[in-house]
Amino acid sequence: MRGMQSSQFRQGLAGVFALCVVGCSSAHEVATSVPKARGREVPCAAPDAAARVLSNEPVVRALPSAVDLRDELTRLGLPPRAQGARGTCSIFTTCEAFEFALAKKRGVAQRLSPEFLNWSASQAAGAPSDGNFFHNALAGFERFGICGEDALPYGASYDAALTPSAEALARAAALLVESRDALSLRWIVPWQAARFGVDEAQFAEIKSVLARGFPVAAGSGHSRLLVGYRDDANAAGGGVFLTEDSALARFDEVTYEFVRTQVADVFWIEAR
Repeated sequence: MRGMQSSQFRQGLAGVFALCVVGCSSAHEVATSVPKARGREVPCAAPDAAARVLSNEPVVRALPSAVDLRDELTRLGLPPRAQGARGTCSIFTTCEAFEFALAKKRGVAQRLSPEFLNWSASQAAGAPSDGNFFHNALAGFERFGICGEDALPYGASYDAALTPSAEALARAAALLVESRDALSLRWIVPWQAARFGVDEAQFAEIKSVLARGFPVAAGSGHSRLLVGYRDDANAAGGGVFLTEDSALARFDEVTYEFVRTQVADVFWIEAR
């Protein structure tokens, strides 16, 4: 299910994450040697390059033609997991984004509980639901955190009456505290009703984030974690994105054309 974005949600998450909606005014800005995000500027290493930036002359750094995070995910112990017959793709995608960022920060991976995040998303939405939008999953995390899979294992079927144990809630709260100094939520494409597809600046930023070594959560009719890309003139739109797909329980691919036309909202979690 697709994620959603609202002004209330942005305000709520600001207290937990160093919330930063990353935006670029043009596709070439994403690929400059002095990458920019709202509220901060990364210093340039070369004085002559800095002088050119100050004079508004872009310093273009081409992105690699291919990026593949699948081996790193596997090495970390974070291969694809199966959502089974339940409609929890956005829950799994959100969990996967958190798992990778935490592993980058800690140096060791932890499997998080989609069942707990599914419950907390329902709490945030105000009604029980098996599967939810990105914004409810993230708002649920902002309220409760998330525990490890061992504290609340994923069930084969949905139990609307499920309530996490006191131990699971305590572990989730502890991870929430840890995340305040460790993780940042960054939106590339906030959700808007009846809007699908990304513009060229957003498309370039998706590739730029992947080139930096972080996966990207993409919402559509079915949510997926983008874990790489490959330029390919023979593929629709000029290439393919590699995906981690919980419905298929394996890595897969979608075309550049699919992302340009069908994706509704996009975010990633940065390890700071």
